[in-house]
Amino acid sequence: MIGCFMLGDKFYEEPKKLQSLDAIIEELNKNRETIYSYPSEAMIEIINEYSKILCSDRKFLSYEGVPFLVLWLKKDNIKKLLRQDLKKQEFLDDFIEIADNKFMKAQPRGVVCHFMAGNVPTLPIYYLVQAIICRNVNLCRIPIVSIDTAIELLKPLKDIVINFRGEKYYGSTLLKSISIINFSSNDLKLNTEMSQAADVRVICGGEEAVNTLSVLPKKTTCKDVIFGPKYSFAVFEKSATESLKITKAFDNFAKDIISFDQRACSSPQVLFIEKSTVGINEAAQMLSESLEKVLKRYPKVEINQGAAANIINKRGEYLLSLEKDIICSKDLSYTILIDKEIMLEEPVQHTTIFLKEVEDIFEVCKLITPRIQTIGIASENNSRIINFANKVSLHGVDRLVKVGLMNLYDSPWDGILFMSEIVKWTILNLN
Repeated sequence: MIGCFMLGDKFYEEPKKLQSLDAIIEELNKNRETIYSYPSEAMIEIINEYSKILCSDRKFLSYEGVPFLVLWLKKDNIKKLLRQDLKKQEFLDDFIEIADNKFMKAQPRGVVCHFMAGNVPTLPIYYLVQAIICRNVNLCRIPIVSIDTAIELLKPLKDIVINFRGEKYYGSTLLKSISIINFSSNDLKLNTEMSQAADVRVICGGEEAVNTLSVLPKKTTCKDVIFGPKYSFAVFEKSATESLKITKAFDNFAKDIISFDQRACSSPQVLFIEKSTVGINEAAQMLSESLEKVLKRYPKVEINQGAAANIINKRGEYLLSLEKDIICSKDLSYTILIDKEIMLEEPVQHTTIFLKEVEDIFEVCKLITPRIQTIGIASENNSRIINFANKVSLHGVDRLVKVGLMNLYDSPWDGILFMSEIVKWTILNLN
């Protein structure tokens, strides 16, 4: 059974129960011409107004990840993303001459089916906004744990009206290109039906979800954009730990750890600190102080019984070992697990970070695989970090960013220029 939470700019207090996706796909396709008629600039203005509404309401700002989202939705950022992904925004609106009598246009691919993960509640908004600007229609399956957040975040679009070049354009029209649904991730029949309806499949999730969904039947013309399971960590180069800015670096890194309760693929699980005049125990103490300071700004996250037991077991392991050390809060607010074994640890999450000292940051190169998404960087030596980036990105790693920015959604993501993937590049040659 499908629960339809939103369709054709209508939000249902009680989800509409449907046996198949036929009516939803039909409704979305009815609105393709209308969304296609909207200039890209008008859509960007609507999204910019949407950003202002989210920014001005404390209710929305209290949702985890929304302060980042608000900045991402701003007009200047959307235009920057379009330049990065499509080279020119104008490709969305008309055939643009790229050589003598040779023209190119970025046409929508059609129906984008989003199979979303539930670890980051704001994630669907990022993908939906990009797909809308590229004039696709969207069927989005969101896990029940985060569907309410997505619905509440979309509602403000409904009342937006902007004037652009003497014409009125409506946020409600953008909403008509979206349907938000939920059904069991184990329902093979409905997963197959959704897969076969797609011109683009956007698959976000863990290994089991990606493996299951990616092999479902699909159109031969369907494009897959897959964001599978990834792992992230951070490195502090000695120029950073010996710098006067080290406290700020630890404060920024604390935000990376705390955000999304370390559930995001971009959340750091391990911090490697290069040997310097600052010893590992002193560094751990500084990180502890930063975590205590930054945690005061975040609502307390409830930890389930299984996760709590896992943290307690890890604490016990490190407390009893002569080779390891630990700094932690009296409750389960944060845990810093200290050792010298150069390896990537299994995530514990819930503000639990492994801290390891290395002789040289280049020692982590041997740990790199294509499953590494983000490395957070603290350094005052740009030339050394560029050399480091060249080494690690050869074997994996999609993003290297300053600490404090690890969870900030950007393009490319997982090595993918998303908007370039969800358009069809069409050539007109008049030679």
